[in-house]
Amino acid sequence: MTPGPARPVMVVDDEPLAVERLVGLLRGEPGVQVVGCESRPDRVLERCRELVPDLLLLDIEMPGIDGIELARALRGLDSPPAVIFVTAHDEYAVDAFDVAALDYLVKPVRRERLRAALQRFAARTGGDRPADDAEGPMLSARVGERRLRIPLDQVRALSSEDKCTVVHSTEGRALADATLKELEARHPEQFLRVHRAALVNRRHVRSLFRDAGGVERVTLAGIDYQPEVSRRNHAAVKRLLTGHDDPH
Repeated sequence: MTPGPARPVMVVDDEPLAVERLVGLLRGEPGVQVVGCESRPDRVLERCRELVPDLLLLDIEMPGIDGIELARALRGLDSPPAVIFVTAHDEYAVDAFDVAALDYLVKPVRRERLRAALQRFAARTGGDRPADDAEGPMLSARVGERRLRIPLDQVRALSSEDKCTVVHSTEGRALADATLKELEARHPEQFLRVHRAALVNRRHVRSLFRDAGGVERVTLAGIDYQPEVSRRNHAAVKRLLTGHDDPH
């Protein structure tokens, strides 16, 4: 984010260590100022009325009211803050879109990923413009009730989750209007099938590795999401990484 008036940020998590780590990461970022922290979700609305933060970094699994319910309740405030979810679980992504979350970060949060989310916050609220705003092929998607068009080069992967197509881009996550099969057919030069439930952007695949559970996965430039690679598609990924891939 570019230097300028600091935007008030509030951190909400029932785990003190998680709060401490996020505050430490935010302390090094220009353009934001932590004005409050809260570990009790039942007090968040009251604290937001008092502090009027522009941005809330919000955990999801908390005792009592969870983060998704809380995000819905925040809409009733006179000045509702933007919400970036910070959670140890990735299965709530679709629910996060339904409450128009700005982004969805999975713990442990990397500084680079948090910085990208803050840059997106700045762009959406009148600060920096997104760096990748050039004309080119676009993908139609939505975040909550907002419609948007995402440049294909920003898209790192597409996955099928709960009968929805999730877009994993450098700007966060969104829901695509088309199915994986339709997108694979439209853009064969752009996307490679790595699993029945995942496509990846050929240009941004960085490595193939086996995780602690023995599952083959790929790393992608600019995002944390590491989709599984099926046995059927393993050879295609290896060809891509060795420079012998032919999308045609």
